[in-house]
Amino acid sequence: MTGDVLLLVGLVVLVALYVTWTAGRLDRMHARVDAAWSGLDAQLVRRAAAARALLPHLPAGPEAVAVDERAVAALAAEEHGREAVENALTRALRAAVPLLPETPGAEAALAELESASSRVGLARSFHNSAVTDTRALRRRRMPRLLRLAGHRAMPSFFDMDDTAFRPSA
Repeated sequence: MTGDVLLLVGLVVLVALYVTWTAGRLDRMHARVDAAWSGLDAQLVRRAAAARALLPHLPAGPEAVAVDERAVAALAAEEHGREAVENALTRALRAAVPLLPETPGAEAALAELESASSRVGLARSFHNSAVTDTRALRRRRMPRLLRLAGHRAMPSFFDMDDTAFRPSA
């Protein structure tokens, strides 16, 4: 009888430890998603600023206006709907970059834009990786049944076109 009670108490302690460990892990994973989003947001702002730095080098025309409007929209964008704004900026840049003159100032501004764009790709990769891991843990039976994520929203992926701007040779 005493052995059965000790076994039951031991089993309850093990389950409680597992649930506590899983809840802590889930919390850390959500913190990782939040940190990855902050990094991605910073890189998106850097890319929009680099796009605006191209403006003095672009010839006046609809492409320059489009880049300016899309960059301003990207700087003001909120998390929800940001993908569409960033994709619009990418399309505007893709149309405007071939019009850049081959001057040292324009080349430097384009190099900064390409650097910012590659950092966006890396930050997006880190963010989406963190989202994948968090969603996988949240879909398991125990976290779902015990609602270990609390009231946190399910993290979402950030999908955008972050390919290079220079025409391929």
